[in-house]
Amino acid sequence: MRIYLDHNAGAPLRPEVRAAIARFAEAGEANPAAIHRGGQRARRALEQARAQVASLIGAAAREIVFTSGGTESNNLALRGVAEMRAARRRIVSSAIEHSSILAPLEYLAGGGFEPGFQIVRIDPDREGRIAPAAVAAALDADTALVTLGLANAEVGTVQDLVAMAEPIARAGALFHIDAVQAAGRIPLSAGDLRCDLLTLSGHKLGAPAGIGALYVRGGVALAPAMLGGPQEAGMRAGTPNLLGAIAFGAAAEAARAHLDEESARVAAMARRLLERLSASIPGLRLNGPAVGNGPVVGRIANTLNLTFPDVLGESMLIALDLEGVEVSMGSACAAGAVEPSHVLLAIGLSRDEARSSLRLSLGWSTTEGEIERVAEIIPRVWRRVRAAEPLTTAEPATPAAIAEATR
Repeated sequence: MRIYLDHNAGAPLRPEVRAAIARFAEAGEANPAAIHRGGQRARRALEQARAQVASLIGAAAREIVFTSGGTESNNLALRGVAEMRAARRRIVSSAIEHSSILAPLEYLAGGGFEPGFQIVRIDPDREGRIAPAAVAAALDADTALVTLGLANAEVGTVQDLVAMAEPIARAGALFHIDAVQAAGRIPLSAGDLRCDLLTLSGHKLGAPAGIGALYVRGGVALAPAMLGGPQEAGMRAGTPNLLGAIAFGAAAEAARAHLDEESARVAAMARRLLERLSASIPGLRLNGPAVGNGPVVGRIANTLNLTFPDVLGESMLIALDLEGVEVSMGSACAAGAVEPSHVLLAIGLSRDEARSSLRLSLGWSTTEGEIERVAEIIPRVWRRVRAAEPLTTAEPATPAAIAEATR
């Protein structure tokens, strides 16, 4: 049996989602835009899903625009605002955002959008926090948008975005929040956050990949992502992904219903795993906010980003995979080389430390038995990898070499 500890990349399908998909397959839904009875039945299913997703963040159903995922939602938010508010030429963000924020910002800075916007990127502290005072200081009358992630995908830091909302509104800027990693893990209210736009992704909650949503507060105007039809309030033309929306709705409803118990259970398992690993691996370091014995504060409880001493993270990842444990480095692969995480570098880790780090992310499907097994497997693998391939090695060994060396 494999142990999946990569929920921040994507969660396994929830039972409620599998059931919803089975019902959809049985019903054979039609195009929601069709006038006939099948089309109207499909439309009701789509709108029910919209309402379920809206309930997860305390929004009105009409404020939810379905997209293909978090990346499209972030692009729609950033580029949609930029085109509608082009008279203002400043956007405020941070150095630790997801690539689906960073890449559109580069585009808007002049990589393809002319004339380019001025992009202000605020640096985090050692725990990945963005200071509300720094955001307020970066605002001026030319600011069109502030875009920040609520929970960081790599180190789990939860930002104090509520404290930022008032100065952002006072400056006349719009406020976009990437809540992809926060949804289903901490209580969310678009109203309490006082945001104008908020990004969600279905596969982080236990729906299939390929479905997401953008909350658009009533009265906020965005340039559409695609043209050609009136779907999704005119912001995204084309026949909607009905199956994806139904699955997303089921996942959102299940995540909301089980939020309290699931969060407490995952927090206890993550705390136990960290304690066991810290006791077995001298020099192991947690990146991001500390994990205490009381209620989880300032972080999503499911995420453990760990720096393993004297080994390469790539080698650890491969060796763990060979043992049936699936984790992540939380970094992008390009041309066959794994680059150090920009988030870990931004919070002060050296390149070597960043390359020695792995992300373990728990979720709804994680069991206590799996955590007990992982707490035994990881230290054993670390000792083998350290002996077989010291950190001074320029490049990680091949999977076959690691398998042979760590037998």
